[in-house]
Amino acid sequence: MSLPATLEIPLRLALLVAGLLLPGTMLLRALRLPWSLAAAFATSTATLYLVIVAFAWSGAMISLVTLAAALGLVALLARLVPTRAPATQINSSFACFTRQGWWLPLYILFWLVVIYRLGVQPLNGPDTNFRWSWLPEQMLRFGSLDFYPPRSGTDFMRYFWAESIPPEIAGLYAWAYACGGSQNPLWTSPVVALQLLAVHELVWRLGSRWGGELVARRAVLFAAACPLLSWSVLMGQETGLTALAVAGLVWSLSHATDKDGNRWVVLAALFALVAAGAREYGPIYPVATIVAMRALKTPRPQIWLFAGVCLPLAVLWPLRVWLLTGNPIHSLNLVGIFPVNAVFTAWNDSLRGPSGGTLMQVEGWLHLARYCLLWATPAIVGLIALVALLAQRLREAQLVVIFVAFVALLWFSSVGYTAGGLFYSLRMMSPAFALLCVAASYGLAFVLQRPIAHRIGAACIGLLFVESLPKTLVLPENSYRSSPRDWWSSAQQIQSLADARDRELLAKMAPLAGRQRIVSDYVGAPRLLAKIGCEVVPLWSPDVAWLFDEKLDPAEAARRWRQAGLRYLVLLKIGPTAGFMQQRARWRAPYFTLKTVAELDTLVVLEATATADPTK
Repeated sequence: MSLPATLEIPLRLALLVAGLLLPGTMLLRALRLPWSLAAAFATSTATLYLVIVAFAWSGAMISLVTLAAALGLVALLARLVPTRAPATQINSSFACFTRQGWWLPLYILFWLVVIYRLGVQPLNGPDTNFRWSWLPEQMLRFGSLDFYPPRSGTDFMRYFWAESIPPEIAGLYAWAYACGGSQNPLWTSPVVALQLLAVHELVWRLGSRWGGELVARRAVLFAAACPLLSWSVLMGQETGLTALAVAGLVWSLSHATDKDGNRWVVLAALFALVAAGAREYGPIYPVATIVAMRALKTPRPQIWLFAGVCLPLAVLWPLRVWLLTGNPIHSLNLVGIFPVNAVFTAWNDSLRGPSGGTLMQVEGWLHLARYCLLWATPAIVGLIALVALLAQRLREAQLVVIFVAFVALLWFSSVGYTAGGLFYSLRMMSPAFALLCVAASYGLAFVLQRPIAHRIGAACIGLLFVESLPKTLVLPENSYRSSPRDWWSSAQQIQSLADARDRELLAKMAPLAGRQRIVSDYVGAPRLLAKIGCEVVPLWSPDVAWLFDEKLDPAEAARRWRQAGLRYLVLLKIGPTAGFMQQRARWRAPYFTLKTVAELDTLVVLEATATADPTK
């Protein structure tokens, strides 16, 4: 019996939100911790991640029914734990915003911009089609993660990229798609909206704990007036979860000295697990937290409690990847210690090489300063304030300094691995931006003591906030370089260009004969060319690894090419592929004949014909 159309979407949305909040709510109750939106969402995310990892280890079917059953079971078991009222009482989420004032209309205006972006431009990050949305789609399609990380040729037909990102974000989106009954990216918007709201709540809670209602309110306004922070969350990648997790870590650890501090340490461990599941390098966050706890002279039993809860869970996914591939971080060559996909590593190294020296030049640092001043002004204010606060030896300031420094170091070490360039790499700084907004608000509390200073400060913050709204609307485009009438579509320009390119490529490929299997380095090819019945073999698939074997005789390469039934290649004209193919590919005349059959601005379609016996 089908549901009425008017009820179907609201009920599906209610199920989606219940899965994102109910397990965490019950776990908070079992821990006798006060409820907060951020803590409920984070612990639910950690629960869903562990469910997905357990299904991957066991080979259990991944579907709406199995996911809902697992989440429901966790919620039920947590609900059955005998408990009393929370030992610590905290204000309800955003309590200070329920009072009248000029700040509330501004904050509502910010959320109107956010809702527009999530409604019109869901999952607007550049890696969506082949990574953040593609993995959960494939997960639900095949009902498992047996193909991930990809090892065999069949695996690479299902997942194009040679990587092993933990399936935490994929789990969230798989849950969203399963609840929605479709793979429309709009179903991910509630997930992203909850992340941003949770980040703001944690900023408010930290500000409130440091300096009370006024500091909390101003900190949230600073966070909303930091377009780089908002963009890092709204693109729907890992940087939203890392901002949430690190802010949650600092908030939880600030309660570690309370009489019920051990419970807060457990919550900190769950926040750290969220960070660990966000990216391959994620397990470094729990390690950094342990270092921070030791530096702040946290009692040793609490450190052991944190480590005992978090570390065994954080290593479950890297351990699975290690057992399957021989490398716990499948996509990275860790100084030659572990085996890698040799073709992908060589190709990817040449892809990211040019950006590696960005910060080795003065020009790179000037660009960095300009980006931060334009799109992260509150964070700059917070950095100045944090230096002053550290001089006062505040424990909270010391904790923030440790995590800001750690995030900055992690970002600095990643710039050379970021193909998107310096500006795109700044999304990794989202946890630091969130914490620095709190520091900025608290630092201003010492400056804006007199009524006249307070009013001037409020006016400046209001102007900064209003000025930031167009930036939040258009990032990664520049609002100063586009007409106001174009702001509503500016953020879609990159995707619009990509869509136009895909339509042109599809039109070029459709008439070609013998196009059932295509070799490509273009990440959008698998989804696109499936529409005309093509299977896409990545350059780095084991099925064509022989093509780059320097010891292989060209005649044998030609024989294998014919045997594989391959004929066409779709390759990017920009990036490392052209040089890589010239230097590494084993097609040699007269064994191979290469002919350009179609050419786009950024792509070229080649026909490679292997001669059976060039001597005859």
